[in-house]
Amino acid sequence: MICLTTAMLLMFGQALDEAEFGRLHALLEPQRGEAWRSIPWTTSMLQAREVALRERKPLFLWSMNGSPLGCT
Repeated sequence: MICLTTAMLLMFGQALDEAEFGRLHALLEPQRGEAWRSIPWTTSMLQAREVALRERKPLFLWSMNGSPLGCT
């Protein structure tokens, strides 16, 4: 997201002062009430599989290649 913000600022030629950076940063921060924050995420595929089987729930796998910001 930082790469996108930087690119947009460069494209439009706007200076970014500390106050504006703080305002933009606050807008980009995830909010506390977002539903995905209540999901018990895990980085262990084996542990996630065991929990999914035990609770009879589906397993969601998110896999990617490259930079999470898309700035490779």
